[in-house]
Amino acid sequence: MRAWVHHNREAFERDVLRDFCRASSLLFAQFERFAASGSISFPVLRDMVGEPLNKGLLWRLKDTAHHAFLTADLDRPAGRLLDWTLGYIFHESLKLMEDAHQQQYYVPELVELAGRDLEIEVDVMVQELLSIQDQTAESMRREVFRLEDLLQHARRLFCLYFAGARKHRPLARFLNDNIDLASRTLGGDFPRLIRAVYGDEPERMYIEAAYSLLESARSEAAARALEAALAINGGHPEVLAMRETIFVSL
Repeated sequence: MRAWVHHNREAFERDVLRDFCRASSLLFAQFERFAASGSISFPVLRDMVGEPLNKGLLWRLKDTAHHAFLTADLDRPAGRLLDWTLGYIFHESLKLMEDAHQQQYYVPELVELAGRDLEIEVDVMVQELLSIQDQTAESMRREVFRLEDLLQHARRLFCLYFAGARKHRPLARFLNDNIDLASRTLGGDFPRLIRAVYGDEPERMYIEAAYSLLESARSEAAARALEAALAINGGHPEVLAMRETIFVSL
């Protein structure tokens, strides 16, 4: 198992960042909904969490992170901490999902009862139980706050974990193919990630992506990646050489 994980580590690492960005996009939408209306969509979170025989995006993210980072070398604590953080995101989302279910299906029934002409004893009980909806809303606020904090820490940890991984082609390919998703969900940490990985050679992301695309026999996409690299550094000899080779083969 360890040998298999080690052999496929870069693919696992790429998948973790990819699924983190996808999950972040969906969670951000729910946070905006909560800020506007005080509600969270239970069906959306249920699909993100999933169940043991049909795991959702967050569950798969947690499992992939275990494969990628739990067996990481002890001298790379950023990976171990990233695994911990992504696992915590999953379990915090699970709690938020349960609260969303209660808010969406249980609270309305109690509110509807409170509007009826009830026996005094029953009405007193209903009024006492109405405090539950306030407690549920407060619980959701705390969970949303913790998730926002955890997502922020995860973004910073990705920058630390991938620092110096200039030749990481699966990472470069993901960033090249999903630049809008990555920049939107990583926000201010996206340029920080690029600097951490590629230092003073940001065009390297497109170069490594081009190599990966060529390995997949996608010459036209590789040529577009090289054009992006040339837009950053028009005189890069490696890019110019690759570009000539690609254009001859097209």
